[in-house]
Amino acid sequence: RVHHHHRSVAGLDLKSCREFFIRSLHRACDPEPRSCSVFSMPGTTVIILRHGERMDAVNKEWMGSNRDRPFDPPLTERGAAMGFKAGEAIQDIIKKENLPPISRIFSSPLIRCVQTVAEVKKSVGFDGPINPEPALAEIIFEEWYRSWGVPGTTGQWGGPPNCGLGVPVAKEDLHPGCLRPAGELYLTPTKLTEKLGDIISQEYEPQLPSSAVTYCWGNVETPEQGRARVGRFAEHCAEKYPGETVVMCSHGGPTSMMYQALGKTTEELES
Repeated sequence: RVHHHHRSVAGLDLKSCREFFIRSLHRACDPEPRSCSVFSMPGTTVIILRHGERMDAVNKEWMGSNRDRPFDPPLTERGAAMGFKAGEAIQDIIKKENLPPISRIFSSPLIRCVQTVAEVKKSVGFDGPINPEPALAEIIFEEWYRSWGVPGTTGQWGGPPNCGLGVPVAKEDLHPGCLRPAGELYLTPTKLTEKLGDIISQEYEPQLPSSAVTYCWGNVETPEQGRARVGRFAEHCAEKYPGETVVMCSHGGPTSMMYQALGKTTEELES
């Protein structure tokens, strides 16, 4: 018999990091079905965070001058500082709650998330690698494609005012990346290492391989599919790493979905 216990730990007011939210969730198992001590074994602590400030959020011309990978903006300097501050906040939670130290870091393969946890890694002194996990990538809605792949885009979710949802777009006017399987757009561990140095695991086998992410323009992910994708990974980590503290870095939509999958509502998350 397995008992699940979820507890939000110390919501943070990171005044310089408002784009972040961080919560710790505990899971515990009762080793003796008739034991009075239901939560007698330490569970898994899952720390969920969103990436820091991205370049196109402050420089609306960034996408127009980076047409090779407009869907993958890096962090700003402020965004990197937010990642470092998040690491400090995580350490405070770990000490305050007497939790195990971080043992694993997982990240969306999109570079802003990897850069964020690279700063967390530096801040907390974690000497393990970062594990790129496509299950944590941005939700592959039409809104995502319109934020970078249609004429006149500036990074705005859902597209620019003259090309939002419902506005027809000819295939020849789309960015070529819109027509490729989404998994092909993610940087491989080797490419991430070339950009960020030797902090990326080359041995990690993703729970969801990039080759399995086949959505594209005209065949997008549904909300139900997105929730199932990130939920499976959150549950996978919560069950696979008993007694450990793991960090996951993702995007706005997936982080909310993971939090829901682990037993909290978005109302609690935002409170």
